[in-house]
Amino acid sequence: MKKLLLIVLLLVNAFAVVSCAEGNTSNEVPREKINFDEDWKFSKGDFPTASKNEFDDASWEQLDVPHDWSIKGPFLKTNPAGNVGAYAPGGIGWYRKSFTLDKSDANSKIGIEFGGVYMNSEVWINGHYLGIRPFGYISFNYDLTPHLNFEGENIISVRVNNSKEPSARWFTGSGIYRHVWLVKTEKLHIDRYGVYVTTKSIKNNEAVIELKTAIKNEEAESKAYRLVNEIYSSDNVLLSTEETTAKLDSSKEENIVQNITVSNPELWSPESPYLYKVKTKIMVGNTLVDQVETNMGVRDFSFSADNGFTLNGKNIKLKGVNNHADLGALGAAINDRVLERRLEILKEMGCNAIRTAHNPPSATLLDLCDKMGFMVMDEAFDEWIESWPFGNKVKEGKAKYGYHLYFDEWAEKDLTELIKRDRNHPSIILWSVGNEIPDACFEEGTVRLKRLMSVVREHDNTRPITCGITHMHLANESGFASALDVTGYNGGGGSVFMYEKDHETYPERKFIATEVPHTFQTRGEYQSQSWYRGANPLGGIMKVPNLSEEEVFGDISKYYSSSYDNSIVRISARDSWKMTRDFSFMSGEFRWTGFDYLGESMFGWPAKLFNFGVIDMCGFPKDSYYFYQSQWTEEPMVHILPHWNWKGKEGVKIPVVAYSNCDSVELFLNGESLGVQSMKDTMDVVWQVPYKAGILEAKGINNGKVVAEKKIETAGDANKIELLVDRDVINAGGADVVHVEVNILDAEGRFVPKALNDITFNVEGEATILAVDNGDPKSEESFVGNKRSAFNGKCLVILKTTKKAGDIKLTASSDGLVGATVQVSSK
Repeated sequence: MKKLLLIVLLLVNAFAVVSCAEGNTSNEVPREKINFDEDWKFSKGDFPTASKNEFDDASWEQLDVPHDWSIKGPFLKTNPAGNVGAYAPGGIGWYRKSFTLDKSDANSKIGIEFGGVYMNSEVWINGHYLGIRPFGYISFNYDLTPHLNFEGENIISVRVNNSKEPSARWFTGSGIYRHVWLVKTEKLHIDRYGVYVTTKSIKNNEAVIELKTAIKNEEAESKAYRLVNEIYSSDNVLLSTEETTAKLDSSKEENIVQNITVSNPELWSPESPYLYKVKTKIMVGNTLVDQVETNMGVRDFSFSADNGFTLNGKNIKLKGVNNHADLGALGAAINDRVLERRLEILKEMGCNAIRTAHNPPSATLLDLCDKMGFMVMDEAFDEWIESWPFGNKVKEGKAKYGYHLYFDEWAEKDLTELIKRDRNHPSIILWSVGNEIPDACFEEGTVRLKRLMSVVREHDNTRPITCGITHMHLANESGFASALDVTGYNGGGGSVFMYEKDHETYPERKFIATEVPHTFQTRGEYQSQSWYRGANPLGGIMKVPNLSEEEVFGDISKYYSSSYDNSIVRISARDSWKMTRDFSFMSGEFRWTGFDYLGESMFGWPAKLFNFGVIDMCGFPKDSYYFYQSQWTEEPMVHILPHWNWKGKEGVKIPVVAYSNCDSVELFLNGESLGVQSMKDTMDVVWQVPYKAGILEAKGINNGKVVAEKKIETAGDANKIELLVDRDVINAGGADVVHVEVNILDAEGRFVPKALNDITFNVEGEATILAVDNGDPKSEESFVGNKRSAFNGKCLVILKTTKKAGDIKLTASSDGLVGATVQVSSK
């Protein structure tokens, strides 16, 4: 009995020791970052008393953010946003959220973080006014602590004012369109953006990492503490530790600098985006009082006036795209999986870089770029103050109600927020302080540029600074272009034709093509005659030869453009990349754009967009996607265009174009060879093929062996629907999505490239239809609902999970077609 009692006592004591150790070494971090996206109340309109707790919002819509009320329409020709804003509605809207706190939180510091609210957001907590943030693309925070109720309900109210439009040159969306977080810390804590990680050197198989930590003490008394920084491998193995002991007086803050070494570092690159994790801890005695985790990538890069861009000792080209913030049918409302899918599509194309055109991106994008291996040009503004010097006319900013109205008061604050928020991301290799800034044409603009550059360098001096310039001749004269660390050339204004001359004139200048080329394509549309948007007398045009003496295909809608890479603004995709590839001093280029985006409709209503992207708004690649894949990837591939359904054109010579990274391509029609063409020293090859229905097949050849094939077939009449999902299993919880590609096929299962069938969708189980789209620039159909017509044989449905796990079934039906069903599980 005594023996049994002794064993019990030993077990109890052991349990007590373990429990005590766990409490002191504390795996339970006092800092909490709580997702605050769920269960908001929303109403469009202005409600002067909605900031008060007693306001009755019972009739308001309940929803989760991110949310964009503009994308739900109605899209109207009369909406003030006009063609630049995709004819979307703006206006004023209010959001309210009720929440409670535990009494134990009364000693905490509590703040709210907004990833982005478009625009002119004002915030109240329990009726107390916290402030205004005009810039719709910037993140911001407020301290809620002094006004919180720890005994009952708290209400946060947000007024969003996007009533004055146009406020930008493209679709902006309206509302709380990025994530929201509630952040709780102890009074002694690491400051917001208080961890700054940089690689000081990489040599002798060691990386020296500098860690700067900003610490605040908001306790009523001084505090002694230990600052501990730990670096972990990607599989969570502790590699290095550095400690500093300090004492901080009440209401004070301090910055501590530590150096820590990583042996045999794994280098971050697009091919191998290796991420370490830094854990920054504040310890008081043996108690953990705060901890921040930061992803870190070890890499070394440089820009050279002679040799372009070098990463980790290897000279490479930036193969980039510009992308606006909208996600097509979702509008501005960020969805992590939708954005991830877009990056996956770009990665498969061979893209290795993203320019955040032309405003601060979401933190989600940068996290994904770190993880997936994209280098980033992080851009701040599309306009400063000045107007374009076009003759004697003075234009009131780029957009009537744009950022020029706020620049003097807010530019340095917004830029500081951007740099401090983003500076730890290894993906970022360039800061951009502007795009096509009219100020660049004036000496005053150079003064403003230097001021902004000093703000950037105050908070991060490890990356060069650039700006996209379109009127380069004026920026050269004003000194603006030469003041930049890396000079950005936007080809749309003709600057693309100044590379060689400027390289000779400014031999120390570092070059990057920030926005080139501007070419147009509509998925599945073709014309054999080249088309040019008006010539710039300062820049000219690099003409693309016609593919036939007379137009083969006839007229297409003015809202559409040919997918032969012969519908251009001054230079084609092929000619642009050839210059970037062959000039050793060019660091690379950022294509305008990766994806089609809402706004900037050239021909007006009803078009909500124009066709700049190499990928349409649904995520369906256009033919030019495969041109870039042929130039930017090494896995053998071949692609041919156009489709092969040309009934009524029997015997007419159809230009058949092939893109390939193989040595040569052989083309076959119905099994008969039409000849082999070498890809050496060319970016495409063309056959003139008399049309005959059947099978057109291309074979890519390396060293005499067929290593890639592409086949297209003449289809019969539309007969059935095909549904393809991007994932079979998704996450429950109300935020994850599955993309369902909808294809129209003939009876034999062949794709019908001109099908326009109306399709109705029905979803059962734990999901709802988030959006529908088809990529048609002039479609007047809504992005919400359960119906969509196919455009050139395809459309898209995006399903969003509910907050419960379970099976999901989507059914698609159309009059005269055999329907289809697809199933997905949410876990």
